[in-house]
Amino acid sequence: MQQKKFTTILALDVVGFSKLMSIDEDSTLMNLQARRKFIDPAIEQRGGRIFNTAGDSVLAEFSSPIDAVECAVQIQNKSVSLNSQANESDKMSYRIGLNMGQVLVSDDEDLFGDAVNIAARLEAQAITDGLCISENIFEQVNMKVKVSYEDAGELHLKNIGRPIRAYNVLKCKGASRGIISADAEPKVVSPKAEAGSVAVMLFKNLSNDEEQGYFCEGFSEDIISALSRHNSLLVIASNASFSYSIKEKSVTQIGTELGVRYLVEGKVRKMGSKMRITVSLLSVVDEKIIWNENYDTSLDQIFDVQDEIVASTVAKLVGKVESDQVVRLSNKKPEVMEAYDLVLQGLEYHRKSSVSAENNKKALTLFTKATELDPNYARAFAWKTCSLANNSEWFPDEMPSNWMEDAFASVNRAMEIDPDDPEAHRILGAIKLMFEGDMDKAIFHHKKAIEICPSDTFHLARYAVLLSYLGEPENAMKQIDMALRINPFGSDLIFETQGVCSYLLGNYADALNSYKNMQIETRTSLFYAAACCNILGNSDLAKEKLELAKAESGMDIDKFIATQLYQNGVVSAELAKNLLTI
Repeated sequence: MQQKKFTTILALDVVGFSKLMSIDEDSTLMNLQARRKFIDPAIEQRGGRIFNTAGDSVLAEFSSPIDAVECAVQIQNKSVSLNSQANESDKMSYRIGLNMGQVLVSDDEDLFGDAVNIAARLEAQAITDGLCISENIFEQVNMKVKVSYEDAGELHLKNIGRPIRAYNVLKCKGASRGIISADAEPKVVSPKAEAGSVAVMLFKNLSNDEEQGYFCEGFSEDIISALSRHNSLLVIASNASFSYSIKEKSVTQIGTELGVRYLVEGKVRKMGSKMRITVSLLSVVDEKIIWNENYDTSLDQIFDVQDEIVASTVAKLVGKVESDQVVRLSNKKPEVMEAYDLVLQGLEYHRKSSVSAENNKKALTLFTKATELDPNYARAFAWKTCSLANNSEWFPDEMPSNWMEDAFASVNRAMEIDPDDPEAHRILGAIKLMFEGDMDKAIFHHKKAIEICPSDTFHLARYAVLLSYLGEPENAMKQIDMALRINPFGSDLIFETQGVCSYLLGNYADALNSYKNMQIETRTSLFYAAACCNILGNSDLAKEKLELAKAESGMDIDKFIATQLYQNGVVSAELAKNLLTI
């Protein structure tokens, strides 16, 4: 009886191998052998085992899908780097497919079965220098490997009796705003909790419909946003507190790690337009309930409930005077509640927009529909602008010629409706900088966003970017330190900016450590990491980072430097010199 086991399969093949052999057999075989000298060790170093080779192909198994994908990414990055330095005749590219499942093990430890066949067929579907992974792999590695993904849909593979859902691994389009891996731990040690420090946990979805999870996340985010407007409170970022939703830790453990005195917990049972919301305010020290309340309400009354929750929390933590300011400090409410629901759905896709390409299109569609349903909903117009900018990076060839005019019109409409919307200010500041180079307006709107909502780490990190452009890395670091206090887990944008500031301050090893904390490498982190490695004398790693940065971004050094908007040209020139000498 043959042995069976569950494993992860990596299938690798050379693109156009037969054609290469027909052109120059000896040279092709020599190049193939040279490539195997880094492919085989890469597989072994990640705990993999090659179980079959045939000509230009390699089949390997891994016990961990994370190790398998990271190995595949490493191989492709190295291959791309070698190709960038090679003559046209010496270039060799690969496609890689990955799948996991049950296999049969032969006496000589070869592997057989559908799991192997699917991996091989997915390899054929991968783009040149790319990876194509099955859905079961994607579910295991999503947000745990430093790459982005695009849904490839259900593929009908040769000799496979069922369609296989697959994903392409893509180049990353920038630092994600608020996503943390499920197994992440805090990157910094929180200080002793200040008075008025609170974390709002992700409200639990008790509805029968699991897809209503987006409503719980959006509702919880709104509570955080409203509490963050109170200057006497220190409110922990949502992506930090929400990460504990799948971790079995006590109130005291969570509070200690986040550095807060209080937790807000909640549950939502949604049945059509009716819902019951249960909220509790807990003390971290003794885990006692300070306040709790049940609300039987409907979607039409949801903002009244939000205001009551915030007012009660503020009254308990700060006092009655500040709690009376809830209405004054709150965002302007939508007139059409369906638009609010659409925005919550859009934000669910937007949060993952740097990880999966298709999420950008879905978010934009939902935000646009919300603006059409409610032409007086500022939040919908603001996020529509943000999605338009994101889509312009992911799909530049698909954008209408007037998309930028649409983006400015949308965010200006948001400002017109609600001049105190922090996201509208942040987004307007961002596009003023990116598309008009208006540093003064960018600074004004980012500072205004922080003034309105001082506990939003994204606003703090974006403002830190601006300060670094102004030649104020020390002040930028203060913003980063505050962001890390609010979110001890950090985020890719926080660590990316921290790395840039460390570079500007001459702390090159610290910069590299910051980039190591990122979940997804970005063009900015790769270019600056290359410069840091060059200055520190690690020329091999500098070359690898630089070639990867060029390949991932599609930019040469001059084009990247043009995106670094330093007011002092000496800074840009120095960065360019560090990169050009690699």
